[in-house]
Amino acid sequence: MPAPHRLELDVRPATLDDVEIVADLEAARDPEDPRDPEMLRFWWTGGSLSQVHMRLVAVRVGAATVFVGAGHERWEGVPERYGTIRVVLRSDVWSESEYSRLVEKGEKWLQSEGTETAVARVREDFEHELEALERIGYREVRRQKFSELDLVAHRDELLAEAARQRLVMQAQGVKLLILSDDEDPDRLAKLHEMMGGAEQDIPTTVPIPSQTFEEWMHATFDDPGTREDRFWIAREGGAIVGLSWLLFPPVRGLPWTAFTATSRAVRGRGIARALKYESIAQAIELGYQRVRTANDGANAPILHINKAMGYHVVSPVIELHRRLEP
Repeated sequence: MPAPHRLELDVRPATLDDVEIVADLEAARDPEDPRDPEMLRFWWTGGSLSQVHMRLVAVRVGAATVFVGAGHERWEGVPERYGTIRVVLRSDVWSESEYSRLVEKGEKWLQSEGTETAVARVREDFEHELEALERIGYREVRRQKFSELDLVAHRDELLAEAARQRLVMQAQGVKLLILSDDEDPDRLAKLHEMMGGAEQDIPTTVPIPSQTFEEWMHATFDDPGTREDRFWIAREGGAIVGLSWLLFPPVRGLPWTAFTATSRAVRGRGIARALKYESIAQAIELGYQRVRTANDGANAPILHINKAMGYHVVSPVIELHRRLEP
């Protein structure tokens, strides 16, 4: 448990000049997978065009000691108004009272925006943060699993299984290829439609909003971690029936699976498994040693694939909710 620290830290609105020091603050929480500043900058400059955000930072001697972030989707057509809150307080200045005060700052902004339920997501091993949130009134609603795969230890079996899966797909008439090699002029429109439908099947409590084509294009392909030559798709006839891609941080950190999914009509045929093996085999060939993924604890099919591939859980992530007063 961090030592008590009663000094209230002065926070101010964060600007783009603060991106790198906030990325460093975030990186200190998980040195094994440090936050990439270029990807963080993308999200600060409108990574999701459908979201509204508030960000605060406290700085000492050129380093960030505090970050407070809060945000929500635009309210049009939203049945219930959820807003997210994230507080990062450097360990040497951490105290429960200060952490709670900063959570309150985020909540007040969410309330001013008309938010009905505040949502916080915290790793299970950050016990002092979970205890503070529970004392404020947050309660666990869902769990995710952050998992990691050692590409060095499992290299041979992963590559062998990727090769085997290719043959299985060929026998089914399913073609696996990277998006940059797909010559269909309508490929992006088809991919948007397929991905949007698959997202609605992800187990969740907070609804996943549908994105227009323009919003989706920006959030997906303007992200500096996304590349079309590292974005795997599955085709059956003229249809795109599956996808899997990793986000590769351009500066630092581990590749993460962004999304693996298939169309409802083809599920149960092993297409998602084959696509995931292709993306992992590519990461091995590119020289990466580890990859990570995040999956909802109720998403049994993808968790089964992860286990078979050799993923181990780094830490569960607890999703907590608190109803805000109007």
